[in-house]
Amino acid sequence: MNAKRKDLIIQDSIPAEITHLAPGYRRLPAGKLANAVTWMEARAPKPGLARPLLMTRITNPDCASYRAIFFEIGAPWLWDSVSEMSDADISEHFADPRVHLYYGHDESGAHLGMVEFFVADNNDIEITYFGLLPALTGRGFGKRLMAGALDLAWRLDPIRVWLHTSSFDHHSVIGFYAACGFVPFATGFEIIDDPRLKGTLPRTVAPQIPLIETEWSGINAASNLTQPRTLAQRRRLRGDR
Repeated sequence: MNAKRKDLIIQDSIPAEITHLAPGYRRLPAGKLANAVTWMEARAPKPGLARPLLMTRITNPDCASYRAIFFEIGAPWLWDSVSEMSDADISEHFADPRVHLYYGHDESGAHLGMVEFFVADNNDIEITYFGLLPALTGRGFGKRLMAGALDLAWRLDPIRVWLHTSSFDHHSVIGFYAACGFVPFATGFEIIDDPRLKGTLPRTVAPQIPLIETEWSGINAASNLTQPRTLAQRRRLRGDR
């Protein structure tokens, strides 16, 4: 199995240590991205969430089709793990019975989105990937896709269903998950190589996330960017009164 993909399934358990971070700005080298992460969980089904989509489990996906769906849904949010997987890696990944892949369909059979979840040995279920095809957002299908996914997950009698979301995702996603019955239980951050610069995604995707490949080298650049500022200083910079 591709090591990166395997890590994605297990790495999001919150690290045991909590490192003290003093208030203030921190710079990143060019080519790196900082991703603010929120972990959320549900301990019981939410009644009356939505009418579930029809869900089809895919146990042996066609690799080309899976990649196409994964990138159509995920590239706008910088999902890139499949880029580094061979066909053999994908087949091995889904041969694990703990990995569940479902495609959601409407009543006409049209494919609307995908959900992956992982059933851990401790009977937690982690939703690892969830998303609609981009043209379908804002039409109520998201809750129906989640309702279908959670219906399947709760049938397995887990202790909880959990996921994480991040600042790369749509700005409304935490409210969406909260409306689906999830509550936040931790926050943190992740530093990654920008996939548009390391070549696993096209440079043109996710224009809402700045692509920085050359650092500003002006006089006092480091001190200007990293010096913590008081509330009054920040207000003056913004022009607040």
